[in-house]
Amino acid sequence: MSSIKEGVVNELHKPARRNFKRRHVIVKGLNDLIQIDLVEMIPYARVNKGYRYVLIVINVFSKFVWAEPVKRKTGKDVTAAMKKILSQMKAIPRNCQSDMGKEFYNKDFQDLITKFRINHYSTFSTKKASVVERDIVTKYNNTKHKTIRLKPSQVNNRNAKRILQTTYSYLKTSDPKRLKFKVGDHVRISKYRELFSKGYTPNWSNEVFSVIKVKNTNPRTYLLKDENEEPILGAFYSEELQKTAHPQVHLIEKLFIVFVKTSGYKNMNSIIRRTYSDPQLSSGFNRFSALVISFPAIFFNPARRILK
Repeated sequence: MSSIKEGVVNELHKPARRNFKRRHVIVKGLNDLIQIDLVEMIPYARVNKGYRYVLIVINVFSKFVWAEPVKRKTGKDVTAAMKKILSQMKAIPRNCQSDMGKEFYNKDFQDLITKFRINHYSTFSTKKASVVERDIVTKYNNTKHKTIRLKPSQVNNRNAKRILQTTYSYLKTSDPKRLKFKVGDHVRISKYRELFSKGYTPNWSNEVFSVIKVKNTNPRTYLLKDENEEPILGAFYSEELQKTAHPQVHLIEKLFIVFVKTSGYKNMNSIIRRTYSDPQLSSGFNRFSALVISFPAIFFNPARRILK
C-alpha cells in the first residue's frame, strides 16, 4: 500500500467522537422559542388506548412542558396534537425548532405554523429536543429547575428579564487563538452527523469538504461546502471535522475501463484495462486526458489523483 493511500485510510478510520460540548440554545425571552419532538411509546400502545406516540413541546426559556398523545405518526395526527397544545399556551411563540421528520415537514403542519406566524426551522444536529414522558409533565413543571432557579410554572413576563440575565451571565465568546480550522481548509465529516447510510463503515466521510465560514459561537462552529460548491446544511463542531492531508485523493472501489486520448493527435485513442496504480499509466497523466468509467460512479477530475 502506498504511503498516500495509507494516509487516506488512516483518516477515514480515525476514531470519531460522539459526545462533546455543544452550543447553548440562546433565547431572547419568554415566548421566543419552543422545541418539539415526537416520543415513541409503541410498546405501551395496548394499555394507552392505541396511542403510540407523545408530542412533546418545551418552552426553552421557562422550561415549561406540554404533552399530547398521538396515535399515528402522520402529518394530520401530529398537526391536530400541535393545535391542541398551541390552544393551551398563554402566548404564541415566535420560533419553533424540530428535527427533519416528515411528521413536521408536511402541508398540514406547515399550514398550521404559517397560520400562527411561527418561524419553523431545524438545526440538522443529531441532538433533538428534550424528552419528557407524559406522566411526569406535571411534576416537572412544578419542580425547581437548576438553570432558571425557579419552577417552570412560575416563569412570567415580570421575572423574564432577571431569568435571562441569570441564565446567560456565564457565556463568553470563543477564543480567536483556539481556531482549529480556517476558511479554505479541506475536512472530512464524522459519521455521527448521520449524513451517511447505516451501512457506512469508516468513521469519517470519503468525500472532502471545504470550510467556507467560521462562526464565532461558543463552542465555535463551521459552515461547509462540497466539491460541487454546494453549501452543506447546518453548522459543524470542530469535533465533527477532521482536516485532511490528502484533499486531492479519492479512493475508487472498482475501475473497469480507461479511455486515453492523446492531446494533439487524431488517431492515437486507446482503451486500457488497468488501474491507476499501474506505473505505466500513472506516469502518463501529464500527457493524456482520460475518461474514467467505473461502477457505481462515472467521473473524472484531472486536478485530482485517483487511487485504486
